[in-house]
Amino acid sequence: MKQSGPEISIPIIHSHKTNEQCIPFYDLNIAAGSFSEYQQVQDVSYLQLPFELKAKADLFACKIVGESMNKIIPNGSIALFKRYSGGSRNGLICLVESTNIYDKDLGGQYTIKEYRSKKVQTDESWIHEEISLHPLSNDGNYKPIVLRDEETIDLKVIAVFVRVL
Repeated sequence: MKQSGPEISIPIIHSHKTNEQCIPFYDLNIAAGSFSEYQQVQDVSYLQLPFELKAKADLFACKIVGESMNKIIPNGSIALFKRYSGGSRNGLICLVESTNIYDKDLGGQYTIKEYRSKKVQTDESWIHEEISLHPLSNDGNYKPIVLRDEETIDLKVIAVFVRVL
């Protein structure tokens, strides 16, 4: 007897690009918690996208670890991202890197959260007064990461979350 319900699709990962439906899969567990421990991008693998998605040069995937985004991204999921190329990020779920949170000599730190910012107008333009990265979790113990003034300078938005694969 066949069970009804959604069909589960497990992404297929290859050591090399096998066709045009493959995108980079970085061996970097993104923390859905606080900023992750020191991590470096290792050799890239390639992930076969589901047939309903079209591979593009600005797409990539990473594994998400943690419970702070579990309302949208379950722990252990593989998430699809689009490289950030500019524009407003307010309210978007973003993959960010901050060299300001931990020792700069150790390298970048990554997390995924909902991005919010407060800006202040100066004579010439505007600057970030505060950037907050908000968890979307069923666990109330997760709190926003708040960066103020100079702390915001080293924050870099790498990509915007597209969906769970």
